[in-house]
Amino acid sequence: MKCCIVGKFESFHKGHQLLIEEARKRCKKVVVVSIRKWEKELFSEKERELLAKQFGVDLVHLDFKEIKDLSPEEFFVKLKDFGCKKLFAGEDWHFGKGRIGNPETAKILGKRIGIEVVIVPIRKEENRKIGTSIIKELLSSGKVEKANKLLGFNYFVIGKVKEGKKLGREIGFPTINVEYEKKIFLPYGVFEVVLKVDGKTYKGIANFGKKPTVEEGKNLETLEVHIPDENLPPLYGKEVKVEFLKFLRPEKKFSSIEELKKQIKLDVENLKKYWRDKVGRAENF
Repeated sequence: MKCCIVGKFESFHKGHQLLIEEARKRCKKVVVVSIRKWEKELFSEKERELLAKQFGVDLVHLDFKEIKDLSPEEFFVKLKDFGCKKLFAGEDWHFGKGRIGNPETAKILGKRIGIEVVIVPIRKEENRKIGTSIIKELLSSGKVEKANKLLGFNYFVIGKVKEGKKLGREIGFPTINVEYEKKIFLPYGVFEVVLKVDGKTYKGIANFGKKPTVEEGKNLETLEVHIPDENLPPLYGKEVKVEFLKFLRPEKKFSSIEELKKQIKLDVENLKKYWRDKVGRAENF
């Protein structure tokens, strides 16, 4: 039996995870039918494939243009043709042209067409429905920890390490330059991060932005990661995962490279103190 969950599934947040949990209780194999609008999305294609694997589901895509004019009944027929026998949906689900279909419509159509429909209560956080748009707003305003809470995992970027100008190495803070394929929903600034590569995990600090002190007049966004007290092997061309944990400060233009160096040193020292304090608090519990 093919069990399906239908929706945008742009972020696999806690609300999506509840649907997956309910489906996996009843089905050995669960397929997420993701309706894509191909806009600026929270996660890239590769990242969403990784999330699907992490949550134990298969991921397939339906282009929104292909279904936007289908009536609710035509949409259900398409799901039936797709092989869907059991459908899991949230209690606020709307579908079909003009979003006129709802859970009650789905149950009626399901009986008629031969798809068992299971309606799952929506998951809320602080009396608000968890949604990708809220998560994007939180990330864009630097509220990374709150966004991660709604996601149920750390917001992340997957990219390849590329060779940079090695300025960080010259000033004593070598960085990994990460080439990414999506819009990053974060303010320009400095972040506490986790770097994952070759099965290893490193705690670090990252700068996301346009480096106004050293790249004045250029309009290029960059993501650079520094791992304190580690001599990393060459990683050029390797795929890495950067998880964002905390927004530390906004990006700033400094009067000189020396001022920038002092600030980076302070950022690293503050982060190390934060890590020590966090470990101390954990040990006291």
